[in-house]
Amino acid sequence: MQEFWHENFKVQPVWVAEDGERVVGFCARGDDNIIGLYVTSDARGAGIGKRLLDSAKADRDWITAWVDAPNMRAVAFYVREGLVEISRETEEWSGLLIVEHRWKRPA
Repeated sequence: MQEFWHENFKVQPVWVAEDGERVVGFCARGDDNIIGLYVTSDARGAGIGKRLLDSAKADRDWITAWVDAPNMRAVAFYVREGLVEISRETEEWSGLLIVEHRWKRPA
């Protein structure tokens, strides 16, 4: 997993949230897809995830995010931020149910 993020950080846009010298969140985007959006547990609820997602959406007409269905906190976050569920599928390698969400810039 470390190699995955290392490679993606080299070639994809990444936004980082810091609290002093400490990284408390990041959002990585590949084209129109959120590759990952993470906020440390102690920094949640402070609007960091929203600001990171807004940065990733800023120059896009639409954006897609996939979330493990059991991660209700993430599902609720994306819905609150205006993303709409458009599909569900089961990952072959993990067996997890993945929910695809999409946001479109208002006309």
